[in-house]
Amino acid sequence: MKFSSICLLPLLPLLLGLSATASARFHSTVHDNPYWRLSTYQDLRTQLRFMPYFARVPVQTGALIINDNNQGIVNIDQALPTDLDINYQVCGEQVEPQSIRQAVVCTVDDGGRGNTNPEHIGWSTQGRELLGIRMGNPSGKRVMIITQQHGNEPAGTEAALTVMRWLSAGFGYSSRRILEQLDILVILRANPDGGEPDPQSCNFNPTPGTVIDENCALIRQNLDPQAGGGFAENSEAGFIGIVGRGYDLNRYHHVKLDKPIRPVESQAMVAAALAFQPHTVLDLHGDLQKTDCQLDFRTIQPAQVLGVLPTVDCLSEEHQGNFRLLSPFADAIPDSQQEKLVQSLAVEVMQRVDRLFVGSTGRFSQVQLGAGNISSGATGNYQFIGAAAGGWETVNFTKDLRGDVVALVDGQAVIGVNPGLPEPSLISKQIWINRIALFEALSSLAGYAQHPPQDTNGFCDYTLAQGLRANLPAEYWGSQATNGPQLIPIDPGVGVPLYISGNCPDNPL
Repeated sequence: MKFSSICLLPLLPLLLGLSATASARFHSTVHDNPYWRLSTYQDLRTQLRFMPYFARVPVQTGALIINDNNQGIVNIDQALPTDLDINYQVCGEQVEPQSIRQAVVCTVDDGGRGNTNPEHIGWSTQGRELLGIRMGNPSGKRVMIITQQHGNEPAGTEAALTVMRWLSAGFGYSSRRILEQLDILVILRANPDGGEPDPQSCNFNPTPGTVIDENCALIRQNLDPQAGGGFAENSEAGFIGIVGRGYDLNRYHHVKLDKPIRPVESQAMVAAALAFQPHTVLDLHGDLQKTDCQLDFRTIQPAQVLGVLPTVDCLSEEHQGNFRLLSPFADAIPDSQQEKLVQSLAVEVMQRVDRLFVGSTGRFSQVQLGAGNISSGATGNYQFIGAAAGGWETVNFTKDLRGDVVALVDGQAVIGVNPGLPEPSLISKQIWINRIALFEALSSLAGYAQHPPQDTNGFCDYTLAQGLRANLPAEYWGSQATNGPQLIPIDPGVGVPLYISGNCPDNPL
């Protein structure tokens, strides 16, 4: 790790501040629980309950959505805002009597699966309240932060909790400026069912509607046995997830209310955004490595590709071990002020992380294979209500591909196995990187609130990728497995890249 003791001094609490609950658990559990650094859902509730008592600034913590008398943070029982480009007729009636809560539920009207009960919004599929934090200047620029909507990407949650605790103490010029300029809403662990850090005690086949009291495994999807509606082809329009396990929450941010928002957790995130109307959305991830590859089209048959796959293990021999540390992303209406902001923000975050850690930083690729569009329901959709949508992915947990697809083998459904448990040795580094990145992002956004960026400040794109490099292990892919990493072309019969971006040409991998 490369760092300067002088430049790290203001951030020392961020680097050293493990969660209070995790620290208390250390001596009794570190030897038998490799994931002791991660907070259970109950840990998060406890920490949020005590945060306002130790804060030196006003802080709201607890339930994300106001339901009955739960003292929640965001009110979604209000009329749809009238100035947004969204589908106001989603319920088949005029907008005046229609609340945000009801409108979000009305998207699920096509006979498929998904939550149709407006009273469930604010709760997970298995009965946990979604949690939130709000602090800062109510008149400032609104920033919405989402962590761990993919349950097996926990570092952002731990980092956000530490950063918000540090901000609530009100120490230092940077913290005070952030709180003066920004109104911050954190959706903390947006996937509470799939995000529990004890993989030994998970019930993978719960009775629908059963509240899970024990900890569950870290899985990408939420935990919904009804997801997909069955193994019949096209049982749900646009279904993305694992049939019988759960939905990929990051594919249902249909903030324009023009497509079904099936998972109740995604309904809560969309409803919160419509009510809060953020200027910027920061979505914190920690997925597999994504980058672009040059292909030898003679090496592989395109038909072996199933579903949507990320790129993995693309670095050349001399760069093996120089892991990708952080990959920001930026979505906004082209040529808008939001685009300038979110692209400049990506550069600021990359440069900060690059100065402090050994490894590479750069933007990543997303590809489309087949008919699916993996970006259509992601948090980038918030650009359509005027937000600058950004965020990042940090170090990958494993080089095994996630099991996002469902295949039929001899007429029997084969559910992909999700091997996404983080390696314990990477957890601390991931949390550190996320703390640094998030504090830098908030500091930059506070500066932009006073002096908006006028250009993209070095943000640049690569040309289209020619394909991806992947290792499909036999235990997950059966007859479709590859013999080690292979180059998989993207040809017209399979699909084309949606977009590809990476390090600037003067800073190659």
